[in-house]
Amino acid sequence: MAALPVAAEVMSTWDKAAVIADSAAALGIVLTLFYSIWSFRTTLRDSYYAELDRVYFDLLQIGLEHPELLDFPTRPDPSKAREYDMYAFMVWNFVETVFDRCQGWTKRRLRETWYPVIAAENARHRAWFNVPENRRKFKEPFRRFIDAHYPTPPAASPRP
Repeated sequence: MAALPVAAEVMSTWDKAAVIADSAAALGIVLTLFYSIWSFRTTLRDSYYAELDRVYFDLLQIGLEHPELLDFPTRPDPSKAREYDMYAFMVWNFVETVFDRCQGWTKRRLRETWYPVIAAENARHRAWFNVPENRRKFKEPFRRFIDAHYPTPPAASPRP
C-alpha cells in the first residue's frame, strides 16, 4: 500500500511538468506570432521606402537631364508647356503616392523622411497643382491634405 501514494506522487510531478511544457510552448507560439507580425511590418515599411526612393530618384534624374522641366513655363511655347505639364503630373502623382503610403499611425518614420520631399515639390510645382483642371486629377483627401499642410508659396500662382 505504501507504493501506491509514491506512484501517484510521481504521476502528479509528470503532470505538472507537462502543464509547464505546454504553457511554455503556447507562450513561444504567441511570441513567434508577435515577432512575425513585427518582422512583416518592418519589411513592408522598408519596401515602401525603397520603392519611393527608386521612383523619386528617377524623377530627379529626369529633372537633371531636362532642367527646363523644373520650372513652371513662362513662355507660351506649347511643346515646352506640354513637357512641363507631363513632368509636373508625374511629380504630383508621386507625391500622392507618398501621401497614400504614409497613412496610418505606424508610418511615422516614412512621414519623417518623405514629408520634407512633399514640401520641396509643393514649393516647386504648386502653380501647376493650383490649376483647377490639374487638381481634379487627384483624390479629394489628398487635395485637402496639401491645402492644409502645404499652403501655396507666395511665388506660386496658377497660369492665366
